[in-house]
Amino acid sequence: MSSSQPLISVIIPTHNRAVLLQRALNSVVGQRYKNLELIIVDDSSKDNTEDIVKNYQDRVKITYIKNNVAVGACAARNIGINAAEGVFIAGLDDDDTWHPDRVFELHANYSSEYAFVTSDVLIMKDKTQHVWRKKSVLTLNDLLYSNQVGNQVLVEKERVLEVGGFDENLTAAQDYDLWIRLCSKYGPIRNVQKVLQTVYEEESRDRITTSYSKKIDGYLRFYNKHKSKMDIKQRKYQLYLMRRKLYKRLTVKEFFNYIPVSRYLKEAKRILRSKID
Repeated sequence: MSSSQPLISVIIPTHNRAVLLQRALNSVVGQRYKNLELIIVDDSSKDNTEDIVKNYQDRVKITYIKNNVAVGACAARNIGINAAEGVFIAGLDDDDTWHPDRVFELHANYSSEYAFVTSDVLIMKDKTQHVWRKKSVLTLNDLLYSNQVGNQVLVEKERVLEVGGFDENLTAAQDYDLWIRLCSKYGPIRNVQKVLQTVYEEESRDRITTSYSKKIDGYLRFYNKHKSKMDIKQRKYQLYLMRRKLYKRLTVKEFFNYIPVSRYLKEAKRILRSKID
């Protein structure tokens, strides 16, 4: 490979999701960018995950790591990062897929002046779908309102190690937490305004992260960890997001109190979409 195509390490943690993992793996081997290594961290699966992985070993360089005991998504991701040999790392959840140009486009748009690079996303939920379109540049100020990045990025491995990797003490918002730390240290985030990934939300309840109650507790821990960086509007909006996770309804007065003016339209559309779904 030429120097214009540095090695990129693709990290997929998985747990008892062999069928879905196969779909994710197909999207990796179909990438236009070819200088890839694939690191699969099997978090103590009891199904035929290992057999599925073996079917791909002649199609892409694979490092398969199986934990004897399940350690959770954060620790599994960190295991993959530490094993990576690439200059860059790119994560993929085992139930999501990449579009064929994903890695090529992210690498082509990468610049060290940005903390990392991400893209627009197609969200699939049951029988509905919508495109999550993001700003071309996301700042720390944007990020302190909500996770406007999503769940996956292309980033230099050394940068992730420098900020300490994924926080294994969090049971939710682990990716969001890492994006904030990277953005705080390395600057704004570049977003490629093309749909380069599909996220399947209807299957998210089965991700290896943790139970619902622990997710709520984890999000509260995340909020307390970063609230000193937030202004009053950002804190109110974060509290609104937590209420949403608890399925608590807001009165009209609370809606206008918690949500900044710039997000009225976005939240109104989200509420309408959730009623349709």
